[in-house]
Amino acid sequence: MIRARDAAKYFINKDKNHTLFTKKLIEKNGRKFYDGNARLNKYLHMAQNIYIAKTGEKLFEDDLYAYDNGAVALDVQENFAILLNRKSEPQLEESIRDFLDRIYMIFQNATLDELIELSHEDSEWESKHAFYSKREQKMDSLARIDEYKEQYRDVLRVMEGLEL
Repeated sequence: MIRARDAAKYFINKDKNHTLFTKKLIEKNGRKFYDGNARLNKYLHMAQNIYIAKTGEKLFEDDLYAYDNGAVALDVQENFAILLNRKSEPQLEESIRDFLDRIYMIFQNATLDELIELSHEDSEWESKHAFYSKREQKMDSLARIDEYKEQYRDVLRVMEGLEL
């Protein structure tokens, strides 16, 4: 199992034109944040859920937390600027790189609003986002394996058909 930070670095490195993961400050749902940080965390959220749907296991060991604008991997969210500035290539197995490439391809043209909406459609996020403490916001995505298999069935079919 990898770390969320490794998947985040991989996605950042794929953004060769630096147009997806930017430091543009925006406000949504009463919160100010960098659009690229939110986008990156939504990629991680979707990657985690779809990987669970595909394999029954977590892609990365880090927990996700239910914030107002969707799920967040705290290490990535808190270290976004550092991750952008350190261009290191994470050591990932080929099957993981292939999976992340397909996630990137599927979501690269989605707007941030669409990604936030997808994150909000996760019933685990729905059950945890209204809490205040981090402990209560911690998501247990593995508890939703069967639900994710159904929810992401079509995405998995599309991913299988993508040529890299």
